[in-house]
Amino acid sequence: MRSLNSYGDLCQLSEVIVLRVFWAILLMSLTLSSWAMEEYMDVQSGSLMGLGHVSYGARFNERHNVMVGAGYVPKLSYHREMMLYSLRYRYDHVAQWNIGGMTFKPFSVGAGFLIGDHSDLFLILPDRYPEGYYAPSALRIVFNYQASLQVTQKVNAYFDMSIVDVGLLGYVREPEFYRDNYDYFGLEGITNWGFGVRYVF
Repeated sequence: MRSLNSYGDLCQLSEVIVLRVFWAILLMSLTLSSWAMEEYMDVQSGSLMGLGHVSYGARFNERHNVMVGAGYVPKLSYHREMMLYSLRYRYDHVAQWNIGGMTFKPFSVGAGFLIGDHSDLFLILPDRYPEGYYAPSALRIVFNYQASLQVTQKVNAYFDMSIVDVGLLGYVREPEFYRDNYDYFGLEGITNWGFGVRYVF
């Protein structure tokens, strides 16, 4: 068995393990769809999910949700066109209020894996780079908060805010930089936001 000689080796191994876990959970979630209390399609724009991100979702045990999806990011001046693939978990808190015949749910939190697909990103270090030179870059962990409005029995609209793992680490390491340069205690510098709609089957 090959020994781990550097931080880069360890990162590559951990990324391979996480990727395998990603696909295992994906297959498990599709298998468990027959046990779901509710299944839905989720369409989101922004909040690290790209211009458009379409997911299949399943709700279990009232509050627990698992989603798997794919999204698209168009080419812009500062980055290439790319595809995104996600596996996400969300917990819906019991708090809710009725507003004009609709149900407002102010507090849902979640986390998930996000894989970016284009030539500048990688899970395994390409041969053209020296061993351990870069840590893997294609897989990120995303944390998010949602507030949703159940418009009808079948349709939910929501607002989403998210933070990617590297942004959170940067904030923890250099909080003064973010507080000095961004509003809301520096959180403006690491948060992303977007909107989405869910349709229950």
